[in-house]
Order: sequence, then structure tokens, then C-alpha cells
Amino acid sequence: MFTTAEITAFVGAYIWPFIRISAMMLVAPIFSTRSIPVRFRVLMAFTITLVVVPVLPPLPLVDFISGEALLIAIHQVLIGAIMGFALQLAFNLFVMSGHILAMQAGLGFSMMNSPQDGIQVTVVGQLYLMLATFLFLALDGHLIMIREVANSFNILPIGTSGISSTGYWMLVSWGSQMFQSAVMMVLPAMTALLMVNISFGVMSKASPQLNPFSVGFLITIIFAFSIIYITMPTLLPYFERIMTSIFQLIDDILQHSAAQNGITTMDVLLPDLRCYC
Repeated sequence: MFTTAEITAFVGAYIWPFIRISAMMLVAPIFSTRSIPVRFRVLMAFTITLVVVPVLPPLPLVDFISGEALLIAIHQVLIGAIMGFALQLAFNLFVMSGHILAMQAGLGFSMMNSPQDGIQVTVVGQLYLMLATFLFLALDGHLIMIREVANSFNILPIGTSGISSTGYWMLVSWGSQMFQSAVMMVLPAMTALLMVNISFGVMSKASPQLNPFSVGFLITIIFAFSIIYITMPTLLPYFERIMTSIFQLIDDILQHSAAQNGITTMDVLLPDLRCYC
């Protein structure tokens, strides 16, 4: 016969990690895509939990019908959701970059439904999102993400302590950096398109009878496609920097939260996507 304490310890060893991992997968890019059924996501979270549990530090023995258990569950959901949301910000950076470029090139009218979020986005933004997704999978970013959520149990163990206010502020601060990085990513293309529009303006002022703006729209679109093609190889090093920065942000949030809660953390090796090329 098993005692109540033994049953609680056995179930708790799996239920608390499962809550954190499933929350991360329900928010993180690729895994949270609407084309992936919820049952499949739950099955993946359960499989990862079975692999991670044997290497986890000792877990607290808590009665599941108590306020402490509810507090632990809420903290695990928030930790997993913040890790997934941070990665979601990095992917939305590329969507925003494509949207800015499309608006500058006169391609804002071309919209399509995004399978990632289920909303209408520009075709250029969807193109950049697809490229980011392919690069993420090609560089084993999904494996690094799973390793990060496994390391999170060593940095911020399961308990009544969760993400601190400093951690939330760090995530919000990186959101402002997302807008800055999106503009910097397409700034060369925006500058080139601006020079094209200035050239048409000078031509129209010098020879009004030529009416260059009648064909300027088509030339601008052709020039925009040429810029996208030329700048495509630069996406790989830029993607590496963004992903390394976002994983660094996740580790900083967890370590600052652990420090403020008085938890001694282990030294964790930061991931570098360049080693996966």
C-alpha cells in the first residue's frame, strides 16, 4: 500500500514540471501554431516532462488541495508563458520588419492570413516569418528551447517563488528593443526606397511633362523585390544575434528572479546558435 505522502510526491514530480513545460509550448512560436492540434501539443509536453523529470532537483511535497499548490501552479504557468512569449517577441520582430518594408514599398495592399497567429499580415511580413521559422528549425532552435526550459528548473526551481517584478520589467524593456531592431533590420531597404522616391520627385520637378509617377509605382515595387532578394543573405547572422539575445534575456529573467527570491542558481551555459550551423 502507498501512503498519501508517497502518492503526492510521485504525482507532484510530474504535474509541476508538466504545467511549466505545457505553458511554454502553448505560447512559444511554432508549437503554438493553430495548425498543430492541442492534443499533439499536450502529448509533446508530456513526453518532454518524462525526459526531464529524472534530472530535476528535489521537488516540494505539497497537498494538491491547498492554497500553496494553487500558488505553485500559477507561478509555473507564468514562468513557462514568459519563456514562450519572449520567443514570440523575437519572431514578431521579423513580421514587423516585413510589414514596415511592405508599407514603404507600396505592398501594404497584399495581405494574407498568418497560420502562426490567425490574423491578417502583409505578404512580405509572412515571407520574413517563414524564413525565421525555417532558420529556427535549421539551427535546432527548438532543441535549444527545450534545453532552456529544462535548465529553468535548475535556475528557478519549482516552489512558491516565481518571476520577480524585475523580470517582468526586463521583458517589457526588450519589447521596446523589438521595435528598434525591426526598424534597423529594414533600414537599408527603406533608405534605398527613399532615394528612389526622391529621384522620381526630382524628375517630376525638372520635367513635369514626363509624369514619372505614372510608372513610379511599378518601378518602386520591382526595386523593392530586388532589395528583398539582395538583403536575404543578411537574415542569417541577424537571426543568430536576435535568438542569442532572446535566450540571454530568458536566462537573465530567471537568474534575477532567483536572486531576488534568495535562491542559489547554478551556472548555465548560454546557447549560441552559431554552433548549430
